[in-house]
Amino acid sequence: MTKLEQLAHETPPILMRDPLAEFLGLRGKEIPISYSLEDAGRFAGHLCPTVATAFEMTREALRALYGAELPVRGNIRVTMASAPDQFANGPMARVIGFVTGAARDDGFRGLAGRWSRQNLLLFAPDQRPFGSVLFERLDNGASVRLVALAEKAGTAGEDVGPLLRSALENTHEPLPRFQQAWMDRVQSVLTAGPRMFQRVD
Repeated sequence: MTKLEQLAHETPPILMRDPLAEFLGLRGKEIPISYSLEDAGRFAGHLCPTVATAFEMTREALRALYGAELPVRGNIRVTMASAPDQFANGPMARVIGFVTGAARDDGFRGLAGRWSRQNLLLFAPDQRPFGSVLFERLDNGASVRLVALAEKAGTAGEDVGPLLRSALENTHEPLPRFQQAWMDRVQSVLTAGPRMFQRVD
């Protein structure tokens, strides 16, 4: 197991109820499904500060919307205040959708009018502040809009840029240093935790 895998493995998972999974027999009634940062990394194909930010933002939003109650997958609409191709907001949205079940127009359409995930992941470039994410419960209308404060994560470790360029040039020696610096950046997001997210109206 690599150091980055170990870090992902040690990060507490997000627990969700999924009524669709319960109905179809994938899960017993009200038995939670665990979504880990490691799962999110597998889904994205990599683990980076953006993936970690999306995962931890989702955790913070679910805490705000559900408190001690078990969050319900498929019961959350997510609106990104950006276009999908602006900065890393598209990939960030996909990770949030992976955990919450929210999907775009190609999502699961539901059964007999229930459990649809279609059109629950939206992009609204006109909304402000830019880059914020609005999470809304479908059952009671509760909502929370969060902004990620990247500066709260700091700039731990070595400068990633030069090390990345060296790694891409296939020079073998800098690769471990690059991977360590990359992991440090991911870890800084996880260490910042809730401090990294600001609730806005």
